[in-house]
Amino acid sequence: MRSRVEEIVEFILAAIETGRFAIGGRLPGEDELAEQAGASRLTVREAVKTLAAQRVLNAVQGRGTFVNPVEKWISIEALMRVNRGSPMDVLLQLVEVRGYIEIGAAEHFARVVTDEQLAQLRAHLDEMIAAHAVTDVPRVIAADLAFHQLILDGCDNPFIAATMQPLGRALVEGRRETSAVPQMREHAIHEHGNVLAALERRDPPAARKAMRSHMRQTAADTRTYFRPAEEPTPTA
Repeated sequence: MRSRVEEIVEFILAAIETGRFAIGGRLPGEDELAEQAGASRLTVREAVKTLAAQRVLNAVQGRGTFVNPVEKWISIEALMRVNRGSPMDVLLQLVEVRGYIEIGAAEHFARVVTDEQLAQLRAHLDEMIAAHAVTDVPRVIAADLAFHQLILDGCDNPFIAATMQPLGRALVEGRRETSAVPQMREHAIHEHGNVLAALERRDPPAARKAMRSHMRQTAADTRTYFRPAEEPTPTA
């Protein structure tokens, strides 16, 4: 259950999303904003502080609080709310950022991976294959996520997993849509197999290359198969 401050953060973001609070514009004063949001001044003040910490808002002494340009924001959740790009462009941008992290993680993991972790990765890949065979998309996604999470966690650097968490949440809907495409599942299974093979050889350069290939394949498939709801998905 969200706190009252979180609810007011959502209220402000929704107002920015709809253009009620314009990018570059000044927010109403604290009293007026509290009245609009149906909240206390203290709650509004804390919500504004939260968004200022995420660089969504900029409080200027003596002038008021302004909505920063989107390029300055550092909250993935906030960016997802107001991103003006197409759904495919947003998904491709997220995949690009994901690659920056996961390619290096795979390279490092190849140096420290244990036999037990390799067995777990194989089990996750086998689960992906079995789920794909019966078109069980949720199972495919769960096994896919577990495969990648094991690599991230296996690097034994908590900042890697912490950095990926908000990105992973932002990718949830995109994963559902792309994993529903049979060709994308087939390609993903093939790419996961190559990553696992490189890790089994404990070959860091090969693991890096395999994960880079996986990210590139994901981006290429997204361009080919991912379409907004109103557009048909290619069958070939």
